Amino acid sequence: MFEPLGKLIRLEYGQALPSEQRTGYGYPVFGSNGVVGYHEQPLVTGPGIVVGRKGSVGKAAWSEVGFWPIDTTYYVESQGCDISWAYRVLDWLPLQDLDTSTGVPGLNRNDVYEISVFVPCKKEQEVIARTLDNLDIQIQKTEALIAKLEKVKEGLLHDLLTRGIDEHGRLRPRPEQAPELYKESPLGLIPREWEARPFGDSIEKVIDYRGRTPKKLGMDWGGGDILALSANNVQPGAIDTSREAYFGGSRLYRRWMASGDVKRGDVLLTMEAPLGNIAKIPDDAKYILSQRVIALRFNRDFALNDFIFWVMQSADFQKAMKERSTGSTAAGIQRAELFKLSLKLPPLEEQKLISIKISSLGTRLRNELTALGKLREEKSGLMDDLLTGHVRVTPLLDQAQATTPA
Repeated sequence: MFEPLGKLIRLEYGQALPSEQRTGYGYPVFGSNGVVGYHEQPLVTGPGIVVGRKGSVGKAAWSEVGFWPIDTTYYVESQGCDISWAYRVLDWLPLQDLDTSTGVPGLNRNDVYEISVFVPCKKEQEVIARTLDNLDIQIQKTEALIAKLEKVKEGLLHDLLTRGIDEHGRLRPRPEQAPELYKESPLGLIPREWEARPFGDSIEKVIDYRGRTPKKLGMDWGGGDILALSANNVQPGAIDTSREAYFGGSRLYRRWMASGDVKRGDVLLTMEAPLGNIAKIPDDAKYILSQRVIALRFNRDFALNDFIFWVMQSADFQKAMKERSTGSTAAGIQRAELFKLSLKLPPLEEQKLISIKISSLGTRLRNELTALGKLREEKSGLMDDLLTGHVRVTPLLDQAQATTPA
């Protein structure tokens, strides 16, 4: 059965509460884009829903406790439907498309009331809300784990690239704990077995677009099997193939790569707009480089590609690049300035061990990010199915009733 939202909910105006009047503790204060502060008293008894009226038009937010919606929002009163289900419906609907303002975006509640939605029975509404709640809990747990892994990775990266790994496979003690294990260098204290070298000295080969743009070679967007890597493709840590632009085929590829091509393991760097995104060529597919991207291959006698890949992502290296960058609107770095940067280089075997340790954590992080993407896709599909009535939860209700003691 379909009913207009006006029969299910009422949208009531929030009330102004200037920031200087908020106590800063107690109940959440909601603006159109989420929580903007706290106040000792709620305006509305929770749980409940806030919908953006001005600014972030149509954005729905949920509060488990009492809350204060300010005057750029509506709060929702149920007309007999389950409030958790109503939140799922409002969060799912594209309410932002109802913006009726010519200046500041605005949401007219009468437009919302006219929208017809599929309305299951109250028990089914509760099961739908609970099902989506459980999926949200999984998503939140995965997000929290990813945030934790990101912090662990950042800390581990710093420790491994400053202290390294000793002969027992453990992090070296800090300099203040074992000063005899360290020596002075242009980069400060480094382990005694390490060297400080100019970044340019470690590079065996630099590959760039050689002044030959796809347009100059007669290539067009789409068609062919050669991926041109632009600065948009090179994202922090990996190539983003969702932004693919394929150009031409083998003949054009041979013309492009007359002086050498990129290979698996080469390290990519965006030189500007944005500066400092690092990725690696992940496979043996054919790639060409567009403007603002270079590929670096390192001298295997004293620098491993995998190790330098992690060094270039470190906070210290990124900071050093920015300090040597130029440009007021879009920061960029000249190749000569890049080569002047310094590296802390452990022996090759230690570089390998460091890379393995960081990579294992990076793999786990990528797996969790993949799992998060799948959960979000599952949620999106499930919302479409459950909230349109294409998939019913009545079997769950029947199962619950069958297992309930008489």
